[in-house]
Amino acid sequence: MVIVKRKFKIFLFLWLPIFVRPQQSTLDDLNRQLANARTDSDRYEIYGKLSDFYTERKVDSGLLFIERCLLLARENNKKLNEASSLVGKGLFLRHMGRYPEALQCYLRGFEIAQDVKSEKDFWPLSPSRWMLAPDKTAKSSRLIVLGNLHMQMANLFIRTGNNDLCIYHFAEAEKIGRETQGHYFLSYLYATMGIAYKNLNKLDSAMIIIQNALSLSKQFGYKENVARLLTYVGEIEFARGNIDTARSNYYRALHLAHEEKNFVSVVMVHFGLTKCFMAQKEKDSSLYYAYKSIESLEKFGSLAGTVWNPATAYENLFRIYKMRNEIDSAEKYMELALRAKDSLNTYTVKSSAQAQDLFLREQVRMKELEKEKIQFRNRVRTYSMLAGIGILLLLAIIFYRNNQQKQKAKIKIEKAYDELKSTQAQLIQQEKMASLGELTAGIAHEIQNPLNFVNNFSEISNELIEEMKSELATGNTQLANEIADDIKQNLEKINHHGKRADAIVKGMLQHSRSSSGKKESTDINALADEYLRLAYHGMRAKDKSFNATTKTDFDDSIGKINVVPQDIGRVILNLINNAFYAVSEKKKSMPPSPKGEEGAASVIYEPAVIVTTKRSGPPPTGGDRGKPDRYRVELRVADNGNGIPQKVVDKIFQPFFTTKPTGQGTGLGLSLSYDIIKAHGGEIKVDSKEGEGSTFILLLPAV
Repeated sequence: MVIVKRKFKIFLFLWLPIFVRPQQSTLDDLNRQLANARTDSDRYEIYGKLSDFYTERKVDSGLLFIERCLLLARENNKKLNEASSLVGKGLFLRHMGRYPEALQCYLRGFEIAQDVKSEKDFWPLSPSRWMLAPDKTAKSSRLIVLGNLHMQMANLFIRTGNNDLCIYHFAEAEKIGRETQGHYFLSYLYATMGIAYKNLNKLDSAMIIIQNALSLSKQFGYKENVARLLTYVGEIEFARGNIDTARSNYYRALHLAHEEKNFVSVVMVHFGLTKCFMAQKEKDSSLYYAYKSIESLEKFGSLAGTVWNPATAYENLFRIYKMRNEIDSAEKYMELALRAKDSLNTYTVKSSAQAQDLFLREQVRMKELEKEKIQFRNRVRTYSMLAGIGILLLLAIIFYRNNQQKQKAKIKIEKAYDELKSTQAQLIQQEKMASLGELTAGIAHEIQNPLNFVNNFSEISNELIEEMKSELATGNTQLANEIADDIKQNLEKINHHGKRADAIVKGMLQHSRSSSGKKESTDINALADEYLRLAYHGMRAKDKSFNATTKTDFDDSIGKINVVPQDIGRVILNLINNAFYAVSEKKKSMPPSPKGEEGAASVIYEPAVIVTTKRSGPPPTGGDRGKPDRYRVELRVADNGNGIPQKVVDKIFQPFFTTKPTGQGTGLGLSLSYDIIKAHGGEIKVDSKEGEGSTFILLLPAV
């Protein structure tokens, strides 16, 4: 393995100047051109080239420059340039996973590009060759922009799993490319279509489309996209099971990718060759390219991660080391793969994708309805010029059509409502399963302690039995009896810790199974204490640097109360997890403590989470007035985090509202908690001071 790594580093050292120097030279030249630009038209073109430069290097920078193009186009009222810039902006937003915003860009672009008035006055649509009309006429330029919008919409629907709309937009884009004879646009389109059809498992169609793209590239001398096309050929051949053919195409693609500076293709080829060598059980070669996959992912920026992710690379290394029977290394990369997958937050991504898909469907539906209304108004204005019998006939057709549209609209609305209810139910179930996931790490840590005790006492007992046999053999019955007493004590401890592990597992199973809705007599203090410890260990498992002081103050006079333990447990777990998150975020935002200065201790922040319970009498209202045997249980979860801003306190129990960053929260936890407590006839309140911390208060009826 050392030899492989050494060869790998030598390879990277030899290729490094090829990747770095031409890029820097191009960037410096563009910056000089921008400094010397005198007109908005020149600046628009240079910003576009800078955006293209960062397309496969740094998404944030590419988005910044395309937004500058968009601003210049709007300031100069260049509608077609605005539509062209919206295509580029939507592309970057799609790569960043911001699908609804990308959709808005494309829809606005369609509004402009479908209007022939946008042909009146525009700057040349450069520098992207795939945005250029072959004859550079106003009509062809507008149609090419429209074709690109269809292509980008197809790419958007690939990611949301809407295959029918994806194929429809690809077909519209191809129709425009053929009409305008935009050969470069078609070669770019076919590359995108080919891999899309491959992912749809339409391998024969995918190969035909890719071969068409290669034919156009050869016919018209388009060299900059050939590496990616050959990579796609390799992907298709691998999917067909033709491993040797796939390898041959990957090698050809790798050579061209270095020449083209096509970094995404470099990453894809490394992964492809890794798959091939793994499939052919070639251990050394597969290990070599697996390490190159990781290195190229780290080297070539965020956009490469849209094709492959580190979890896949680590899984490959795990399988390779397992194939090589190197168990330690295999376990290492299995753990790295699990961590990488966990960092992707699969549950949140899935929930977000479902919500975004619903949003996309609704937006497209509304857009289609709006388009029908515009067409309808145009027809009314046209037919209104007719006289006599023609007018009467037109009115009859309009009334009939309106009735049909209303019926269709009603059906669509009812279908959308049913889909919304189904999606909501799925999201609620996934939120419940997410809370189980939060417990997993804590349970693993918690169950390890009793298992260690069981193992240790078992080993000691085995040794004592051997000693007892020896003493009995020598006739020393007194010492043998003492050893037997020790063994008995060890067995009692084994039994105790075994029951402790059994209780932890039963608690996990109780939390994971669907709630029956049946109330049970439950020790609320024990429930809160259990979830506090498990949540803390779960937080520590995700972030080894996390530390916090946990305190409890339980009122033993409460006894047991009738609740649904699974549901109340989820509420308590959600509140405690939120508290740990709050103190963790505040700790990260605190400046480092000054060293070697007096008063340094005064600025040290100590995260703390406190859980308390106590009896609380009910308010003297209605039929409960004057009944001393009735009381409520008050459970508080307090933290000294950043607190909740006053302007959002009233919103925190609303569904899908969250103060966490995108990708770290669904906004369903507190909403579900609120519903659970209300179903128990209780209350949930919050007392928060911004900058000082928050306290969530649960009030539950005791009887």
